[in-house]
Amino acid sequence: MDIKQLSPLEQEVMNIVWSLKQCTIRDVSKKLNGKDLAYTTVSTILTRLYEKGMLEKYEEGIAIVYKPKLKKKEYSKKLAQLFMQTFFTNFGTVAASSFAESIEELPKEKKEYLLKLLKEYENE
Repeated sequence: MDIKQLSPLEQEVMNIVWSLKQCTIRDVSKKLNGKDLAYTTVSTILTRLYEKGMLEKYEEGIAIVYKPKLKKKEYSKKLAQLFMQTFFTNFGTVAASSFAESIEELPKEKKEYLLKLLKEYENE
């Protein structure tokens, strides 16, 4: 599955779908109540997410029900891998030094966690 970058609104809708596990257009509209988006706009966003391969859909009576194809963790992992691969391919050693510098700027607990993950990955 090709991982696609999502717009901020698509990402917000995916977060809702992940939290609900399965939902209808109306379910998402209710969760987006502060956004004041038209029902048809929400429908279009869900359709785009389906076309991008992020969602499955099926009919249940007169409603269309959407379910995520990937778990949030799986998507974020694949997106991070794609980003890092592109970043290092395009910027080489500059990318590595920029990444190292950005680790130094993280809060202590996040820095320690990331370094622990890198060490575990290295030992595999």
